[in-house]
Amino acid sequence: MILYTIWILVDRTPSRGGYRWVKSWFRKLSMHKISAQYYPCKLVRTSELPTDKNYVLGYHPHGIIGIGAQYNFGSDATGFDDLFPGIDLTLMTLTLTFKVPFFREWVMAHGISSVGESTCNRILSDSNGGRAIMIVVGGAAEALDARPECMDLTLKRRKGFVRVALRHGACLVPVISFGENEIFGSIPNERGSAVRRWQTWIQKKIGVAPVVFFGRGVFNYAFGVLPYRRPITSIVGSPIQCPHVPDVKRGDPIVDKWHAKYLDSIQKLFEEHKDDCGYGTSQMSFY
Repeated sequence: MILYTIWILVDRTPSRGGYRWVKSWFRKLSMHKISAQYYPCKLVRTSELPTDKNYVLGYHPHGIIGIGAQYNFGSDATGFDDLFPGIDLTLMTLTLTFKVPFFREWVMAHGISSVGESTCNRILSDSNGGRAIMIVVGGAAEALDARPECMDLTLKRRKGFVRVALRHGACLVPVISFGENEIFGSIPNERGSAVRRWQTWIQKKIGVAPVVFFGRGVFNYAFGVLPYRRPITSIVGSPIQCPHVPDVKRGDPIVDKWHAKYLDSIQKLFEEHKDDCGYGTSQMSFY
């Protein structure tokens, strides 16, 4: 166990795309399809992703634990490989995930990688195309807004994913998961409240949002820690082709320009599909 702990601390596999040699097999495990049907999860394509380009997919919202990202993109439970043939997708998550013994092996077996600029650059440097990364852009901060019928996105200042796309001339692809915020309830934590200030302080200190959430029980629907059965529909928007700017830096005007285009695109995607997905009275807000 001591040797394994040391290995966890020095292992660089999470930043190299996980265990890619078993990725395809684990993504197609039947248990993922069975689990996805519980909610159920659904994946919707609005546009093709040609294999001669690389892609940066932004997933919104984070929700409590990103169930839609796990089933619709971290596995082939809802048919990603059929909807987007030839696209090798790498779902990215917190580096902290890969410090959890044994669970880290399960995650890496699905080809899931730690999110970081160097990791993104390594994956997207393939000039042959067909490579894609998915980043849950809002991260832990956005988990604090995970409540039913809410679409508050932590996105105004999140521009690193845009720089990555520009550096490699990749396409930005907005993804919205309707229902992600419905599968758990949480205590009231409006912006500006004492609870929210405490949660934000903790989140900034440790990188994980201290969300107090609840769901259903095994034999009851009133209270527990299991997620509610609510449909989760992930809508994959049209790709936004970014110019190739290898030397792009933080604060460059071109980053703001393409970030604004991304915000506009995801807003339109939300408006086009919110009625069909039960969000007819909801509004999308950026923070």
